Amino acid sequence: HKGALELVKVLHQDLSVGNIVIYKGKGHLIDWDLAKLVDIQGPQQTTRIGTCQFIFASLIEHSYAMHMVENDLESSLYVILWAALAICKETSI
Repeated sequence: HKGALELVKVLHQDLSVGNIVIYKGKGHLIDWDLAKLVDIQGPQQTTRIGTCQFIFASLIEHSYAMHMVENDLESSLYVILWAALAICKETSI
């Protein structure tokens, strides 16, 4: 995500556990069809997009809110929390 943001100025906008694959011990983002160029101002769609369990709460509550890098970062936190809880459930910690 950092490389896409810094090199080509693109936000993924749909960070979720289903859009991350692990290959040779390294995570890779997939499914870039909802991505948006950072330079585009305002919402790209009239309806909210993404996997709702991992969407920034403010974006769900306010349809006029712009998707920004902070939203993707918060979504990545939700992905990490989801994965940690799933591991705890599996190992009965």
